[in-house]
Amino acid sequence: MSPRDAALLFLLSLVWGAAFLFTDVAVEHIPAFTLVAVRLLVAACMLVLAVLLTKSGAPPRATWLPLVFMALFNNVVPFSLITVAQEEIESSLAATLVGTMPLFTLIFAWALATESPSAERVVGLAVGFVGAVVVIGPDLGDVTESSTLAQFAVLGASVSYAIATVVARRYAQGPPMSLAAGQFVIGAVVAVVLAAAVDGAPPGDVPVRALLAALALGLLSSGLAYIVFFVLIQRITATQASLVSYIIPIVATVLGWIVLDEAIGPNLFAGLALILAGVLVVNGGLRAARQRICGERATAGVR
Repeated sequence: MSPRDAALLFLLSLVWGAAFLFTDVAVEHIPAFTLVAVRLLVAACMLVLAVLLTKSGAPPRATWLPLVFMALFNNVVPFSLITVAQEEIESSLAATLVGTMPLFTLIFAWALATESPSAERVVGLAVGFVGAVVVIGPDLGDVTESSTLAQFAVLGASVSYAIATVVARRYAQGPPMSLAAGQFVIGAVVAVVLAAAVDGAPPGDVPVRALLAALALGLLSSGLAYIVFFVLIQRITATQASLVSYIIPIVATVLGWIVLDEAIGPNLFAGLALILAGVLVVNGGLRAARQRICGERATAGVR
């Protein structure tokens, strides 16, 4: 990976990790579904402008049905679940639970027979889910508590992201920028209708801090993030791109601690470590380490 690509990957991790901070700040003053609608509207405008500037064209007609599915399960549903959840739980906790997404992705990929299971990946899944249990563990005594329900809502968002990822790999074909713009335009329309039905008229006395956080969600954590992602995915491998899954929870946890003064309990540290370890194993981390060790031993033997 070149230094430029590594810098872009770190930038992507920052803007996606910061989304949890922006959400935490904005949702204090903007109703959850209204915030999601603003985020999608801003991102849709930015991506449509990017399509016009790059002359990417409209998405192929055959992709519109998958794009509707993607708009729902990659944008509206997970954004709504996470935003509602962050009314009850801290940003660092939400980001840690979202880190389980690659594990759910592998499960759905197996179910649709797009990937084959292996012993190493099964171990990785088990480790990752143990990590999720460790994170939620202290609140499992009463699953009706609002904070516990919020944590399960974030896990639901991870499942939604995973389903969308598998569907996108299988059915969404075409210019990446056009697909992203189409997805966000559809998502924005749905989110606006949903916000009007649930939240009613937007609030009129929103502090500047919350407005800036909402704009940052749309411009940075959605619009810019997808542009950077699609630039990267054409330059590096999918495995290299998946490194963001390791960095995002760390970024969100550090930002929540520094900016929002969020407390970080030992179970969060332990659960985060297990989730990251599970994702690493699922992505072939143990195999790569074994190959590296065997290669070094072989080289030493030749010497």
